[in-house]
Amino acid sequence: MDTCKSIAPNAVWAHKRFTLAELAIWPTVVYFYTLAVLHIGGGDEWIVSAFYDPQRHVFPLKHNFWTQTVMHDGGHELMLVVGIVLLAVLAAAMRIQRWRHLRRPLTFIVLSMAACVITINLGKQVTNMDCPWDLTEFGGQRVHYSLLQDKPDDAPRGHCFPGGHSSSGFALFALFFVARCYGYRRPSIALLPAFAIGGSFALDQWARGAHFPSHDITTAYICWMIALTAYWRLYSRAPQPVSPVKKELGELDDYQ
Repeated sequence: MDTCKSIAPNAVWAHKRFTLAELAIWPTVVYFYTLAVLHIGGGDEWIVSAFYDPQRHVFPLKHNFWTQTVMHDGGHELMLVVGIVLLAVLAAAMRIQRWRHLRRPLTFIVLSMAACVITINLGKQVTNMDCPWDLTEFGGQRVHYSLLQDKPDDAPRGHCFPGGHSSSGFALFALFFVARCYGYRRPSIALLPAFAIGGSFALDQWARGAHFPSHDITTAYICWMIALTAYWRLYSRAPQPVSPVKKELGELDDYQ
């Protein structure tokens, strides 16, 4: 059966470096520390100000061809195509018996990615946080309120926290858990697409003045926790496959 073995939050796999609990705890510690440095310690403003022209009171790269047309608009369309392809392959795997081994990992990836994008976009509607380019210190007309400050009811609503564009990239954290599940020697390599694409999309939005770094760090954290939770739930009662090599080694140990 092409699934993982029974998982519990505190279960230890001898061939894995981290337990599921550690995969939740350490990212949480790093996230809140980074959030404090960026959002409370002034790191957000320091980083974004590097892309702001105080003489012209604009973000020069806001409407740049590469940052807007290629990285933002093109990136959005690219990840939409990726989602459609994954859905198409999943639909095919449900019908083609030879592809049945792809059903569970594809289902996990599709559901995890969809949950990430939906959650982030819903979060943007309720947090009421503004984009850098809307704020007075960056050429806008709105007062800067932090995440913990009470924003007046008559102030314009913001829809910039967490970062939405990078969510489609960070949603690829699901690949790491698939690699972990099926016994890849270095599952951490599967983190590269999420960090490369999500990080590139995030940096692009910082350069355009659309988001502060804390917005996208929050997106990355939420996507990680969604993938981790989906992994735990989807594979919690399924046995892990034993590779032929491991099986032969086990039989050899029994013989000895």
